[in-house]
Amino acid sequence: MSEVVVQISADESRDPSRLMHALDAFAKWAAEAGLSTEFGDAPDIMMMTEHTGGEMRRRLVFQDREHAARFLVFWRTERQRYRLPEGLPASA
Repeated sequence: MSEVVVQISADESRDPSRLMHALDAFAKWAAEAGLSTEFGDAPDIMMMTEHTGGEMRRRLVFQDREHAARFLVFWRTERQRYRLPEGLPASA
């Protein structure tokens, strides 16, 4: 079985709760949608944290390229949903 690694940049992983929520929501959606590997397993996702050059980065490892691609679309949608409009301070 091959693995697909997706790197989440330091800017995108500054709020780990948002990423964890997205991973949980994706896993729930995938189970409800009937996504499975050729072995009938739900899409397994392993997350690793690495520190390089003073920055923290998240690495997500998927069992399947299709699951990784679907998560990236899901993650981009989640990021857009919570992104603040340009020029607004975070406390507004």
